[in-house]
Amino acid sequence: MKLVAIRLDNVRRFTDPVEITGIGTGLNVLSAPNESGKSTIVDALHALFFKGYRSWDKEVASLAPHAGGDPQVAVEIEIGNSRFNVEKRWSKTRKGEAKVFRDAHLIKQADDAETWLAEVLKSPRDGGPAGLLWVRQGMTSLDEGESAHSARRDLLSSVTGEVEAMTGGRRMDATRDRCRRELDRYVTSSGKARVGGPLKVAEDDVSALDRRRDGLVIKTASLSAELDRRRNLRRELASLEDGEQDSGRMTRLADAQAAYDEASRHAEALERAIEAERSKRLELERAQERLATIEAALAEERSAGAALELANADAAIKDERHREAEGALIEARRSFDKAFSLAETASDIFRRALRAQTCAATAERREELALRLAQAEGLRTELEKAVADAKVGLADKVLRQLEDRAGEVRVLRKAREIEALALTMRYAVGRTDGVALDGQPLPDGNRVAIPDGATLEIDGVGYLTVHPGAQSAADTLAVAEKALADALDASGYETMETARAAAHLRLEAEARRRNAEHEFNGAAPNGIEALRESIARLPESVEAEPELPSAKEAQEAEVAAKQALTDATDTLEKARSAFEIAQTAAARVAAAAESAAERVSRAHSALCSFEDAEAEKTSLTNELVGHRTTLAEAIRQRQAILAVAPDLEAAKAGLQRAQSVITRVEQDRQRIRVDLGRLDTAIDMHAAEAVEEELADVEIRLKAARRRLNEIMFEVSVLQTVDEALESARTAARDRYVEPVLRELTPLIQLLWPEAELRFDAEKVLPTALVRAGTEEDFDILSGGTKEQIALLVRLAFARMLAKSGSPAPVILDDAIVYTDDDRIERIFDALTRQAQDLQIIVFSCRQRAFRDLGGRSLAIIGLEPMLDAA
Repeated sequence: MKLVAIRLDNVRRFTDPVEITGIGTGLNVLSAPNESGKSTIVDALHALFFKGYRSWDKEVASLAPHAGGDPQVAVEIEIGNSRFNVEKRWSKTRKGEAKVFRDAHLIKQADDAETWLAEVLKSPRDGGPAGLLWVRQGMTSLDEGESAHSARRDLLSSVTGEVEAMTGGRRMDATRDRCRRELDRYVTSSGKARVGGPLKVAEDDVSALDRRRDGLVIKTASLSAELDRRRNLRRELASLEDGEQDSGRMTRLADAQAAYDEASRHAEALERAIEAERSKRLELERAQERLATIEAALAEERSAGAALELANADAAIKDERHREAEGALIEARRSFDKAFSLAETASDIFRRALRAQTCAATAERREELALRLAQAEGLRTELEKAVADAKVGLADKVLRQLEDRAGEVRVLRKAREIEALALTMRYAVGRTDGVALDGQPLPDGNRVAIPDGATLEIDGVGYLTVHPGAQSAADTLAVAEKALADALDASGYETMETARAAAHLRLEAEARRRNAEHEFNGAAPNGIEALRESIARLPESVEAEPELPSAKEAQEAEVAAKQALTDATDTLEKARSAFEIAQTAAARVAAAAESAAERVSRAHSALCSFEDAEAEKTSLTNELVGHRTTLAEAIRQRQAILAVAPDLEAAKAGLQRAQSVITRVEQDRQRIRVDLGRLDTAIDMHAAEAVEEELADVEIRLKAARRRLNEIMFEVSVLQTVDEALESARTAARDRYVEPVLRELTPLIQLLWPEAELRFDAEKVLPTALVRAGTEEDFDILSGGTKEQIALLVRLAFARMLAKSGSPAPVILDDAIVYTDDDRIERIFDALTRQAQDLQIIVFSCRQRAFRDLGGRSLAIIGLEPMLDAA
């Protein structure tokens, strides 16, 4: 198959039809800037070949332009010696079209056309190779899914017959399938034992017998342990029931009880001695506190008296300073009042002088504003008249509606005249009259329409009446004329001429309004009221006061007066601050004197609680000696009792231990008797089960089960070894399977990388690594440019194989080498030129300057008439 021409209509940016013609065998290049529609053409071709005409999936819907509509694509192809036109149109309603023409004759359409196209060019999902030969923008991958994988594999099968020749072909597959089936009886694909299979059953039998044997071994060991434990418990019980040991334990309990009672009596005596010591100590502490209180009260009385004398002396000094500061404040306030009065007078004189100067300066401004006010009032009157005139007349919107209705009537009348009966009179030579219409001679050679019929007066013959026929436009014209008449009545005008004249007068009034408004805004930009307010804000004219100084002199006098006021203010503030400080100090020392007096009063009050403080102080001092003597005696008695007292806690622990020994012996006796009862029962039950005989039987069965499992595992191992040998032989065959594509690809690879080698996966028929300078580089880690170049060369190799197999297909490249540098792109050009000798290669590129050096046939996008409708 070879492409000859491509046509698009209503596809994305191509809302008008375009075509690409002159596509020939060999290298064809369409080089155009970005956004020219190259990728759109590639997508449209792909849709034509592989999308049904009823489809409206994401890829087809993306072909529709933003303005909407049905995309149409057509190609002219050459198959053998015949040429065919294949055209498709897709619709959002899924009612598209598909047609096939041969020599301008329609041979297939709709589903028949799709079937014909599928037979000519299989899609990759049907095993055909066409999907291998498309290279989109930025495509660096060769793995396009299982469909393309199948296409590559089928292509190789079609050009080599070595699969059947090597390793027995189908016989090998049958052998391998039988081996697989046998293995599948035993294991899954992951190597695990298959559920329900012989291997799984044997494994389960061995596992179950292992568990049963382990359980019986445990039971046998348990029985032996229970017998040993029963013998030990019986010996322990006999030891606990020995009479001599019981008598010794009771004697130790009585001795411990007597020792505890003696220790308790000594503990009570010691507690009484400690309480007597505590009482004596409290009496001593109360006497000491009373003595300390009396001594503190006497000391406070002496200290408070001294503090009161100092406070009174300081208060006298601060009162004198306060009186002096008050006098200075009064004098400063008097000076401030005088300076303030002089400053007020100077400010008043300055204001009067300034007002007189301002009145003189604004007289001219008042006259100017008054003139503008008069002009604005006149313009406002003119503007109001123009506004009133502009409101009279026909509005533009109503006039446009009337014009639309009148135009519709004119069109319908013209259509009626064209559709209606008409007369054309051709007079004989020498005659210019003889036939009259409505009393007027019928003109020679002119077509005269008679939509309502007519009566012709034929000179010397009579009258010929022509009756009107049925006219489709008559009713529509009547409706349009009625609508025009109703619209004129609603607007208040009888004819279109009067309506247009009224609209013209309104437009003239609008123009006068705009001119008047412009002039009014110039005279009074903020309105007449604002102008009047400006005049009102101007100061009124006043008579000049005699003997007033100039504004400058008055200002200088005001400044001097205000400076004097500032100085007086500073002096007043300083005097006020000094007065406040003195006042605060006087108040503080007065408060301190009052506080000292209150302190003296509190000290006297505290001493009043004692009848004679000094005498009580002497008495308490003597009492302290007696309290200390009695406390020392109480301490001596406590220490004497403590020295001979036994250890109460040790006696208590000895008693508790003797009691716990007797309790523990009794508990052990009860526990051993219970345990012996349980052991006797368990031993009787195990003896009845014949555990040892059952264990011997299970061991015999386990040995047989393990022998069966080993036999099955040996069979599985043999089958796996056979499968691996078959797979190895098949892999060797596949290595020869990819030899055809390597023969085509090796010269192309060495154009870019001399002495390089491309490694292939025989199963997927895809490159896996590039070997350069003895180093193997995995395909996935190669740079984007290198992967892009390998992807292109692999497609060129497959295209060459297709051509040799008798099924050539065009190679379409859409900006397929965008990641290639300038040096390597020259070698790519050489590879394309080499392969194009017996292939059709179509290259779309935006790199116009770079692709000038590619050569080949130049293609262009040109306009075209619509396709399917024309066909």
